Amino acid sequence: MSTIERYEMKYRLMPHQVEDVRAVIKPFCRPDEAGENGCYTISSLYFDTPDQRLYRETRTRVPRRFKIRVRRYKSGPYFLEVKRRMMDIVRKTRCPIPADRWPSIIHDPREWTTLGLNPEQQLAYDTFINTVLQTMSTPNTVVRYEREAWVSTSDDYGRVTFDYNIVGAAATGMEIPIDDKQCWYREDAPRRFGLGGSGIVLELKSTTSVPFWMTDVVNRFNLKRMGFSKYATSVEVTRPELRHMGVSTWTDRVGGISS
Repeated sequence: MSTIERYEMKYRLMPHQVEDVRAVIKPFCRPDEAGENGCYTISSLYFDTPDQRLYRETRTRVPRRFKIRVRRYKSGPYFLEVKRRMMDIVRKTRCPIPADRWPSIIHDPREWTTLGLNPEQQLAYDTFINTVLQTMSTPNTVVRYEREAWVSTSDDYGRVTFDYNIVGAAATGMEIPIDDKQCWYREDAPRRFGLGGSGIVLELKSTTSVPFWMTDVVNRFNLKRMGFSKYATSVEVTRPELRHMGVSTWTDRVGGISS
C-alpha cells in the first residue's frame, strides 16, 4: 500500500509494562511478518527547510504539519515518505526504491523511468520529490530505533508498535546509517523521557474507528496520551545551537552510542 491513512495514538511506557500490554493484545494480534517475531531495526533520514520549519511546527504541535523522510531497514528497499498530520489523523505516502538507487534517484529524478513503479507508487514518488523541491528541504537528522510490531487479526487495519533504544545522529549528506559506526545520541535518556527512566514509545494505530481492544489497553493500564517526537528530539540532541532558540537539549552521546 503506497498511501496509508490512519488514526495514531502515542503513549510512553516503562520497560516493565511491556509484557503486560503484550499479553492483552495477543488475542487480537499476531507479530508483524517483517523481521524476527515482528522485531526489526528502522533508520530514517529526515529532511527540513533552511529555517527548520518542520521541526518548529512539530515542537509547537501545529495542527496541520508534515515530515519528509527516507526510511530503511537492515536489508531491502529504501522508502521515500511524506507523512502528513491533521490533529490525530495521519496520511502517509510511501514509495519503495532499490537501496542502491539512493541517493542518485533524488539527484536525477529521470531515473524513475527505470523503477517500474505502479501508478500509486509513482504518485508517492512525485509527492516526495515535489515536496522536497518546493520546500527547499535538505537532510537534517537521522533517527534509529528497534521496533516490535503487532498486526491486528480482527480488524481491517490495526497495528501496535513498541519502539525502544531510540537514538539520533546528525545528518551526513544523504547517508542513512543503521549500524553503530555512527555517533548516536540517546533520545530516550531518563531526564528526556519524562517517566523517571528510559522507556518505550507505544503507538496504537487504526482506522478512524478505533477497535475496542485498543481502548481496553488504554483504560486497563490508565495510559495517558503523551507524544514523543523522535524527529524533534533527534534535532535537539544533535544541534546544541537550539539552546539559543529556547529549546532544552542535553549531551547524551552513546559510544558509537552516547548517553
